[in-house]
Amino acid sequence: MIRRRDVLTGGLAMMAGLAAPALALPEPAGQVRRSYLDGPFGQVHVRIAGKHEKAPPLVLLHQTPLSGRMFERIMPALALDRLVVAVDTPGYGESDRPEERPSLAGYGDAILAALRPRFGKRFDMLGYHTGAVIAADLSARTSAVRRLVLVSFPLFGTERREALLAQLAAPEEPYSDDGSHLLPMWKGTMSVRPKAQSMDDAARLVAEKLRPGPYREWALLSAMERDLAPMLAAIRVPTLAVAPHDGLQDATKDAARLVPGSDFADLPDAGYGLFDAAPDAIAGLVTPFLDRR
Repeated sequence: MIRRRDVLTGGLAMMAGLAAPALALPEPAGQVRRSYLDGPFGQVHVRIAGKHEKAPPLVLLHQTPLSGRMFERIMPALALDRLVVAVDTPGYGESDRPEERPSLAGYGDAILAALRPRFGKRFDMLGYHTGAVIAADLSARTSAVRRLVLVSFPLFGTERREALLAQLAAPEEPYSDDGSHLLPMWKGTMSVRPKAQSMDDAARLVAEKLRPGPYREWALLSAMERDLAPMLAAIRVPTLAVAPHDGLQDATKDAARLVPGSDFADLPDAGYGLFDAAPDAIAGLVTPFLDRR
């Protein structure tokens, strides 16, 4: 059973944010710091904002093939009263790539192994798309997660999942001599770019998509190999499922139904790039959930 949450203030703020013109925003200098942690596959790159407070650190897990860079705009808003750590999944961003593709659990365990020596044993987690699957898996089978936020969860039916697995298992050549491989990625990003997301931020996302090269689909392939429904049903921590209208809103709602007692927030005015386009509104939705007693 899910409990529908009407977040009127956040929704109105988001509508205003999405209607704003796209500006070349400055880097969030001084508010987001960067560091490397040691993990089982090599070094793990993280972005850090805020400081240790009473609340557990909030760990942000990104969509693949992107990186923690996708959270840079929202991190200061989330870090007003807590430590926020955005992780580059092993093999993505500036984190070292494993020699062989890990299982879904392998990715999550590697992230925990890197985080715990520096940040403690228990966390709140927010995951987006592939990152949401990693966070859900950790919540279902470990005691590491106190509260969980799932944004755009890719819970697919059998037919779509099998088609996606076949596509991921036979990826196209990632490069071309004349650079023509770059244009489809750029056009795809532009086709879903919200008006409030700057061209600079969109260009940064394209650059992050290019980093993993021929290994860009590894984490998504590992996520899609798992039967996600039993995993969601096994979650016993407070969970908020957030559904921007990016093509996964129905899948996210289906996922929320499987998590016992979960909250659900439908965001029809948000889509791709929501962390760039409306960071304060998203933080205004997430923070009260994390602080709820």
